[in-house]
Amino acid sequence: MLLIAVGGAWQTVSAQASVKDFPYLKKLAGTWKMNTRKGSVVEQWQQVNDSTWYGRTWRVAEGDSSLQQSISLVKQGDAIYFMPVYTGHETLVPVKLKVRVLKPIGFVAEDLKNDFPQKVTYRFSAPTVLEARVQGTRDGTIEEYIFKYNK
Repeated sequence: MLLIAVGGAWQTVSAQASVKDFPYLKKLAGTWKMNTRKGSVVEQWQQVNDSTWYGRTWRVAEGDSSLQQSISLVKQGDAIYFMPVYTGHETLVPVKLKVRVLKPIGFVAEDLKNDFPQKVTYRFSAPTVLEARVQGTRDGTIEEYIFKYNK
């Protein structure tokens, strides 16, 4: 995991995703892996039904794995939401980032009123390469985590 502290602000995304574009998420299906110095990070995605995708992220080191987060991508009404639940940091009110852009190359979800994450970007840079960026503010500092997964 890579942490970058950034002093500036980023622009918000103004385009709106459409629920008719939900099938673009099919590219998420399967297991994605990123090797690190201390092991690997693995993200697995599966489609639950025509309105829900479910993902889980694990950290794997020395044969041991620990669940880091569970994620739902859900169609609700005329919107799509990215909803992560971080292991050990569960909240009474779920984190719910609205998907603002959904295209064949990926999606952007954000809720700038949330502390962390405020913005999540998933981008397919190749058929077997998925880049994920997670951004937000903690203690007045903007943080960005970058994951480059391979299938």
